[in-house]
Amino acid sequence: MIQTDTAVAISTPRGEGGIGVVRLSGPEAVAIGRQLFCSQHPLGQRVRRVEYGQVLAMGQPIDKGVAWVFAAPHSYTGEDTVEISCHGSMVVLESVVAEALRLGAVSAGPGEFTRRAFVNGRLDLLEAEAVIDLIQAQSKGSLDNAYGLAGGRLSQMVRALKARVVKGLALIEVGLDFSDQDIDEISRQQLRAELGEMVAEARNLADTFEGTRRRQDGYLVAMIGRPNVGKSTLFNALLGEDRAIVTPIPGTTRDRIEGLTTWSGEAIRLVDTAGIRQADDPIEIAGIERTTQALSEADIVLAIFDSSVAWCDDDRVAVDRLPSENVLVVFNKVDLPHKLDRSKLRLDASSSVDISALTGLGIDELKRAAAQRLPPRHDVGGVGITRQRHYDCLWCAIRSGESAAGLIDAGEPDECVAVELQAGLKALGEMLGEGVEEDVLDSIFSDFCIGK
Repeated sequence: MIQTDTAVAISTPRGEGGIGVVRLSGPEAVAIGRQLFCSQHPLGQRVRRVEYGQVLAMGQPIDKGVAWVFAAPHSYTGEDTVEISCHGSMVVLESVVAEALRLGAVSAGPGEFTRRAFVNGRLDLLEAEAVIDLIQAQSKGSLDNAYGLAGGRLSQMVRALKARVVKGLALIEVGLDFSDQDIDEISRQQLRAELGEMVAEARNLADTFEGTRRRQDGYLVAMIGRPNVGKSTLFNALLGEDRAIVTPIPGTTRDRIEGLTTWSGEAIRLVDTAGIRQADDPIEIAGIERTTQALSEADIVLAIFDSSVAWCDDDRVAVDRLPSENVLVVFNKVDLPHKLDRSKLRLDASSSVDISALTGLGIDELKRAAAQRLPPRHDVGGVGITRQRHYDCLWCAIRSGESAAGLIDAGEPDECVAVELQAGLKALGEMLGEGVEEDVLDSIFSDFCIGK
């Protein structure tokens, strides 16, 4: 699909008093840009040089700024591209865009410039998808993975898998062309080995999906305890903001409350849950059931106990709801006299943390201890796959490889093996964007914001 129009959008606006960029890309970008920006050296005369001048609308100066041109094909999109940087007033930015539209440009859609980069061969689809991962990264871990994807590491791995399949198809051709020279069996043995390597490598890559996606969305850390052990106060302290209502009245929290934070560079979805106790109130019972559901989904459970109050039956009810693993015991209110008999918990308290959610004592230690219990990072070559589309394509290739290997072991004709390998090759090509339908591209780029 060749783009014949010139797209325009506001890219990376910074709001009032900041900096905003108007970006144009397409065959008329320079011609339109020259009517939007007046400088000593006309735009495009000195490619990749920053020009200082006046920003124009309807031929009248409305701002001063800088602009530059990237000539095709050496630009992000592969097309002539103009970027005009001016003050971030939305009145200025929208006036420039409106003038560009009047001069013949079209409004850029979501992900327009990255899509053009893909269409023009500047990026493959894996690299293009990684752009949105970079934009949406919520932790250093997610950012590192997205940067690896955008830099082409995953693309290199997929191309290596494709190369193995192509080599397998070449071996089949050798076997078909020279079967009368007794090298057919040798080719099949080599093919079997290539398929085994391809399937193993593709499986390793597919196995990164669940962990990488959880890491990207944020690891779920759920808090459990009987009412009034200080869960809501701790929740607010861990987030650094007042999200949960804190009162001395037991049972204030009836539903799960979620907040996003970062611990040791990893995104954390922290959940404050309804207090666990024997209850008759239908609303409170429903809240407790939702707490149980949160515990089943959690990567880590913080079991909160009030060290200033003696052991009670509701503590036992809370303990009975705890999962069998990934539990970190937290003794709260240690700034008060200790009354809790810790031996009654019958839990492994050797890795417990003493804190005071009210004073902040031990909060940093709690974050570190919890971060150390996060699921280990599982990636291949420093990257993991993040999208269902990637996972599905890999598994299509895996199934095709396994089926082809089974046909070889069963002594089936090489033509049948080739059909399976072609299916695997097609799936790996789709990961990179080869032969992808327009509706799939529409769905992928719809997640992007305007101007990217």
